[in-house]
Amino acid sequence: MTVRLIIVTLAAIITTTAVGAQNYKIGVVNTEVIMKELPETVKASKAIEEQQLKYRDTLQMMQKEFESRAENYGKQEAMMTADAKRKEQEALMALQQRFRAYQEEKTVEMKKMQEDLLQPIRQKVTDAINAVAKEEKLTIVLEKAFGLVLYSEDKADVTYKVLDRMKRGSN
Repeated sequence: MTVRLIIVTLAAIITTTAVGAQNYKIGVVNTEVIMKELPETVKASKAIEEQQLKYRDTLQMMQKEFESRAENYGKQEAMMTADAKRKEQEALMALQQRFRAYQEEKTVEMKKMQEDLLQPIRQKVTDAINAVAKEEKLTIVLEKAFGLVLYSEDKADVTYKVLDRMKRGSN
């Protein structure tokens, strides 16, 4: 669902609820603030960063190996036979392909690791938002961080109530 579709849908809901009944309550929440404040997110982010550094170090070593070999080839090319040139060019292409394959593989692994570590945290945040919304008798809760709220009064913002609930550990 695109952001535009979400905004149009929310506008229609708000308009309908404003016209149809006045006892609907709307709250806003900034999940970005909540996620940044949670120790679990900090721990997950640190694990992700550490893994990224390991992959980056390996990629840099692979890049240096390729550059060194390409430089040596450039220096010796004039003295090489056609067969030796072909073999070295194939070896250089194989190194490039290995680099790209490793990079793609690790990109996929990092996305999976991020999802595996952050999804349970996001679910806890969602559960806490639902609990606070029920406590506050909110009909609709809008996301503030992604521009889905153009204006809201501070009293409608339940971000810190959700964060407090998360830190206390009750659902």
